[in-house]
Amino acid sequence: TWGILNMVSPHKDLLVQIDKIAEFHSPIYSPVEDRNGVQYVVSTDGYAYQIAESTINSYDYTSGQPTGIVLDAEGGSYIADSAHQAILSQGLSETKAEKFALIKHFEGTPLLGPNSLILTKDSNTLFFTDSGVFGHTGISNTKGSVFTVNLETNEMKPLIYQLLACPYGLALSPSEGALYVAEMCKNRVLRLVQYPSGIFHCSTFVQFSGRFGPTALAMHSKGLLFVARYEFPECSKDGLITVIRERGEIEGEIIIPNSPEITGLSFSASNPDVLYVTEKTNNTLYKVLV
Repeated sequence: TWGILNMVSPHKDLLVQIDKIAEFHSPIYSPVEDRNGVQYVVSTDGYAYQIAESTINSYDYTSGQPTGIVLDAEGGSYIADSAHQAILSQGLSETKAEKFALIKHFEGTPLLGPNSLILTKDSNTLFFTDSGVFGHTGISNTKGSVFTVNLETNEMKPLIYQLLACPYGLALSPSEGALYVAEMCKNRVLRLVQYPSGIFHCSTFVQFSGRFGPTALAMHSKGLLFVARYEFPECSKDGLITVIRERGEIEGEIIIPNSPEITGLSFSASNPDVLYVTEKTNNTLYKVLV
């Protein structure tokens, strides 16, 4: 199938190719691809799935409600699970995969329920949003947070603590000097900039109007930020991904037909122009050639 990339003037309209990779029986989130070209998603049925050559296999089971997954350089994974209110870690030993709850509290206070996470390229630093299940935080309960964890020292600290209205997706700039956060219920993207190293300064990067709010982010290698703008099926039949330049201007928009509830975005590990998209109206994983 084909979607339209509506470029803001003076840019021309372009076509993007959209292919359906797989369909699932329950909502899916957080697409990611390993170095071998195998895709992974997590589902609210408790499973993490592996998709290779359009064949779906179970990769892990949390017995909870996972909404985010990242893979590290050693072949292990970290999973955000809102039902367990924890970040789960799965490492690989010589004989089996070993899974444990890496993070459940901050200074003795339970997490609300982690939603999305992202690793730095060296796999030493983990960032994650803590929003609780959908509806737990919002305009009337701005208690969402963003945390960072040094995985070498296990030091955890908040970058934004109990101030956000449903923080969801994350993305790092190509240099990893800036962290972008989708604040769904305020319909905006925040940017946290490290200056100097280890000190973060936060401001609104993009304020949207229309649709419910951003759920997922993905950073292209050229510095373009792709933002999934969620909407309820009662209000729109199509999905929308807005592409933002480094200075905050809109580059264009990608329409995903009949897929308004986009839940996850990520770029391929092997092809920087392939964008993976998860969507829960149809419980579908798409591949978009941008």
